[in-house]
Amino acid sequence: MRRSDAVEQSPRKSVSHGVNRHPRVIIDLDALRHNYRYLKQVAAGNRLIAVVKADAYGHGASAVAQALGDEADAFAVAALGEAVALREAGVTQRILVLGGFVSAAELRTCIERRLDPVLHHQFHLDCLQADPDLNDLEVWLKIDSGMGRLGFSLERTHSIIAFLAGLNTLGSLRLMTHLANADDLGSPFTASQLQAVKSLGLGDYEWGIANSAGILGWPDARQIWVRAGIAMYGADPMSDRKVSRRELRPVMTMKSVVLAVNRHRRGDRIGYGNSYTCDDDMMIAVVACGYADGYPRHKIDTAQVMIRGELCDVVGRVSMDMITVDVSHLADPGVGDEVTLFGIAPEVNDLAECSQTIAYEILCNVGAHAKREYLG
Repeated sequence: MRRSDAVEQSPRKSVSHGVNRHPRVIIDLDALRHNYRYLKQVAAGNRLIAVVKADAYGHGASAVAQALGDEADAFAVAALGEAVALREAGVTQRILVLGGFVSAAELRTCIERRLDPVLHHQFHLDCLQADPDLNDLEVWLKIDSGMGRLGFSLERTHSIIAFLAGLNTLGSLRLMTHLANADDLGSPFTASQLQAVKSLGLGDYEWGIANSAGILGWPDARQIWVRAGIAMYGADPMSDRKVSRRELRPVMTMKSVVLAVNRHRRGDRIGYGNSYTCDDDMMIAVVACGYADGYPRHKIDTAQVMIRGELCDVVGRVSMDMITVDVSHLADPGVGDEVTLFGIAPEVNDLAECSQTIAYEILCNVGAHAKREYLG
């Protein structure tokens, strides 16, 4: 008897182990669209580039692009392969390749696929000069205004623009830079970066300066084009997020189930390394989730999950497949109870903070491991 198409798989196709495990992530596409519109409004009409690198921060690049549809002004990815995949999924808007190209063959692909490479290295200029027909390729020139990562120096900017102007088959040129510390409104560094850009006297060009934090916190960084990454997925990147609540909705919610509920006596030890000792008689739930599912292993003792509408403390070490949770205050917790690892409460930023990491890392890791369900 022939197996159904839903079960049958090619032996060569790699499938994430996450599809066979309890943890799952629910991707709220209505929340995604809300966040895009909200950021577009905050950006005061500037064109908003939806950043979908790293498989849309674990949310699924193709699904995110399709959900935004024609509403998105443009998209941005890190690598050429990501851009090609979007084109093959039917995306017709401008797509920026933030990492640029790494070979003459990749430059050819940018030309053929109508992709916008970011120029940030002499290698890129040499490849452009060597290509006999750039076919009006549109490019972005990245200026290092203080990030110290990718980009040409401020001092070289004018000479490079003159060089690019001499390439007869090159199309439009746009400029960009990257803000290093925009999440900290009290830091003077962002203002110094913006002043460095202004000192170039190139205001007649279309610039792309603001990232998520730049959109939310630095009006002077909103110049024609802005880029939204983490904020579009509902995680507030700003250092003042706990006092300034913004209209961002979490797009990803991670859920799992309770595997067991065990009674422990005062003095009992829980988990690897005996790292947690019960300070009273306690009920401990074992939750089907661990670092194999992208949940952060490193944590301090303030991590929580939601069970039956109540926040419950994570205790002991995070294991590969399980975490242990204090449910002593719940009425009759049981096997199969739904557990929210993060979402509306607790927020992914809360988990990131008590894991000494950032929301970006958690979303990318979880989204790459747990099975996804889409709403909206």
